[in-house]
Amino acid sequence: MTKKKEFKLHQKSFDREGKQLSFETGKLAVQADSSITVKFCEDVLLISTVMEVNNPKTEADFLPLTLDFRDSYSAAWRIGGAVYRRREGRPTDTVILYGRLADRALRPMFPKGMINDVVVSVTPLALDHEHPLGVMTIIGASVSIIAAGLPFEGPVGAAQIAYLDGKYIVNPTNAELAKAELNLLVSGKKWSINMIESEANEVPADILKKAFELWQKAIDQSCDMQADFLKKLTINKKEVVFNKPSEEVIAYLSNVFNQEKLSALAGNTKVWFNDIYSGFEKEAIELCKDKIADAEQADFTESKVKIATFNIVKHYIRERTLETGKRIDDRKEKDIRSLYCEVGMLPRVHGTGLFWRGDTQVLTTVTLWGPKDYLVLEDMENDNVKQRYFHHYNFPGFSVHEAKAMRGTGRREIWHGKLAEKALERMIPDKTVFPYSIRLVSECLGSGGSTSMGSVCGSTLSLMDAWVPIKKPVAGIAMGLMTEHDDKDKITKHMVLNDLMATEDFTGDMDFKVAGTVDGVTAIQLDTKLKGIPMDIVFETIDRSIEGYKEIMDFMLKTIDKPRDHIGTYAPKIFVMKVDPGKIKEVIGKWGDVINKIIDEHDKVKIDFEDDGTCYITHQNQEIIDQVVEIIKEIVTDLEIGQTFDARISRVEDYGLFVELPKKKMGLCHISNLGERHVTPLSNHFKIGQVIKVSIKGIDETGKIAVKKI
Repeated sequence: MTKKKEFKLHQKSFDREGKQLSFETGKLAVQADSSITVKFCEDVLLISTVMEVNNPKTEADFLPLTLDFRDSYSAAWRIGGAVYRRREGRPTDTVILYGRLADRALRPMFPKGMINDVVVSVTPLALDHEHPLGVMTIIGASVSIIAAGLPFEGPVGAAQIAYLDGKYIVNPTNAELAKAELNLLVSGKKWSINMIESEANEVPADILKKAFELWQKAIDQSCDMQADFLKKLTINKKEVVFNKPSEEVIAYLSNVFNQEKLSALAGNTKVWFNDIYSGFEKEAIELCKDKIADAEQADFTESKVKIATFNIVKHYIRERTLETGKRIDDRKEKDIRSLYCEVGMLPRVHGTGLFWRGDTQVLTTVTLWGPKDYLVLEDMENDNVKQRYFHHYNFPGFSVHEAKAMRGTGRREIWHGKLAEKALERMIPDKTVFPYSIRLVSECLGSGGSTSMGSVCGSTLSLMDAWVPIKKPVAGIAMGLMTEHDDKDKITKHMVLNDLMATEDFTGDMDFKVAGTVDGVTAIQLDTKLKGIPMDIVFETIDRSIEGYKEIMDFMLKTIDKPRDHIGTYAPKIFVMKVDPGKIKEVIGKWGDVINKIIDEHDKVKIDFEDDGTCYITHQNQEIIDQVVEIIKEIVTDLEIGQTFDARISRVEDYGLFVELPKKKMGLCHISNLGERHVTPLSNHFKIGQVIKVSIKGIDETGKIAVKKI
């Protein structure tokens, strides 16, 4: 007799602002180190964690953590996919962004030097499309990692808050977020923040700070919920492998790289700093080559020597910054690097903006086209969603002096591109004001820190250069942090740094990006290497960042301070007209024969209709647009008594003139309606092809039209 499979299920539910959140384990994916089913309302995610224990990469110098979020059309109750395949393809931008979101929240909580491969897989099982999935992903991944027995300073909580109609909403729906002035997602431990992702509609600092205070309460609750669920689980602690230098290695190299030698790093841009640092690494390897070759000297490996060199340099930079107030390039904490801006650089391109700050150089271009040239979003959360403004970001190897060809769009490029897109999205004019589809492309030609904020600035310049009537200019800045800690890991000293450069990002504690207008913030993104940042430092950073990006904006506006007053020669022109919806089929014709003929005969002009009868005619040549407008008017215009036309004479008889009217109709202008006496033959007075102005005098039951000359 077949036995029924038995398993031990552990499940617990919690109330979260009137909505149910639950965790469950023991039933699904039991071969993983842990597998947690997370349910929020009717969204269900399976989050599984596996750590590699048998073959760790012993020379790795970073934690190989992967947040693998998968698309699932079946969870979204759609077949989806290309018609010839009908299954999920490469990861969409949506799931890549969710994966990056969780990675940023969780990575700082692992111990430094851990090198075991860790894969956290997120499999959507059911979606209700009512809520975004970011909070669920972070909380569920935190529970799954802890349940797997990995060393992890969690739990990590997360909360999403919207500001709408003067009220703060925790766990907002997608519909509420679409209308909200502020969409703020934050993660962290109790009383500290380690990740922020936000977009806003010019939100002032006081509203933003209040949202953070409410967020902290929601974070604490989500941490308590995780702890309550986890305390009843039997968790087997995993042993992990570390690759970090011993005190002996650090002491040996510290004697070589003393203060005098390290001082060569100071006062340099990123490019020169990298050259000097690379020389230090080579020198360290050369000094230790005999120890590295000695199998009995286990502490001396090439990777550990390199990590030790980095730690020595990092300590020097941080100590110098905190003790002297001078940063590695000799700036003070609020100083912004030298700037250069230029617009209109490229021929034929509709709009260009070059933004150059320190070693960071971003060239952004704008391409305008018709209203139907939108981007179509098709993934498990978006079904044929049309996006008329979108931003793409490229980060080629040469921008950081790497001999590496580009092979498609990486996750980092998608993430940074989306941030720049969000920073400007609320400033893009409505379609009724500016009916174009708008594509921005930011080419990072040099990277010295915060290319994403450079893309924001370059985008503003290029949009104004392209005649796009943005509501207000937007600028962005990245803020850094250097800290000292006591034995209990509490911050005892800190310095917030305006305009973070790559070297400080490399050796510092946070990358806090803020973009906005003169009237408020439009986007925030925070990454940190710390377990958490106290609220007072977050608030200080917000205040300083607003001052900083306004200073950058003042410089930008010296190059171009408002959108140009006319569109470029090579940009398309759009004429918008209204057509009776019932007449659209006459313009299209049977099987599209009428509209296709117009397009073919007029240099592939674009003609697009909305259901309400709005018609967009798009072409680079205004004369062609004018011709097509007259053709469409002729097709959709019903002939009525009293209408006037410039009519061409097609036939001349002694009793009157036959003239051509719209809709391929013919009208008769009787001799008595010519307005004055004419001696016959009329051919002595009028010629075929001559144009005269007439008005419709009458239309009889058979459709014959009588006109009179006016």
